[in-house]
Amino acid sequence: MSETISQRLTRLMRQAGYNPRSLSLAASLGPTAVRDIIDGRVASPRYATLQPLATLLGVGVDYLVVGETPAAETPAPRAAGDSQTRDLPVYGAAQGGAGGSMLVSSDPIQWLGRPDPLQTVRAGYGVYVVGESMIPAYEQGDIALVHPALPPRRGSDVILTRHDPDGTQHVLIKRLVGWTEENWRVRQYNPEREFDLPRAEWGEPRTIVGKYNAR
Repeated sequence: MSETISQRLTRLMRQAGYNPRSLSLAASLGPTAVRDIIDGRVASPRYATLQPLATLLGVGVDYLVVGETPAAETPAPRAAGDSQTRDLPVYGAAQGGAGGSMLVSSDPIQWLGRPDPLQTVRAGYGVYVVGESMIPAYEQGDIALVHPALPPRRGSDVILTRHDPDGTQHVLIKRLVGWTEENWRVRQYNPEREFDLPRAEWGEPRTIVGKYNAR
């Protein structure tokens, strides 16, 4: 019996190391877009939805929809940082945090092959980017690669974290301009501006050493 689009999408997604939410975010779609297709809530997905998914999964849209491409000719699915061992945790993010920050998942939503800048950094991790405040440096759906042990320096891209009493974790990705005893001075690009973040609220900046592009 031939596969349905739901079954085919599920198989390709797992082969590429994604789950429904992480694949949706990587494709710059709504966080439930893939789950809606898999669960049958969207019976006929639009081409604009399927095209970025097919690109990430290494297949054509026609194959994703109807499986027309012979299996021998189907490109192998690919995932950012694909390698034999996928041990780099990647955390999901959503808009809606205080001051335009991202709300970050407490558990990884995906595991990727460890990239060169983090090969020997066991505490390294990735965070999905949402929002547009750092365009063009970081687009929505990119994965920022974080080296938590590398001291931050002026002019570097960093991720700053704030924890609420209820455990909610807020993060901001910004360019670190400088600091005083009281504040971190940061810059964003869209709209371009500089501003201060209280050090008492926002912890030590963690250095970003690279990214995986959404496209």
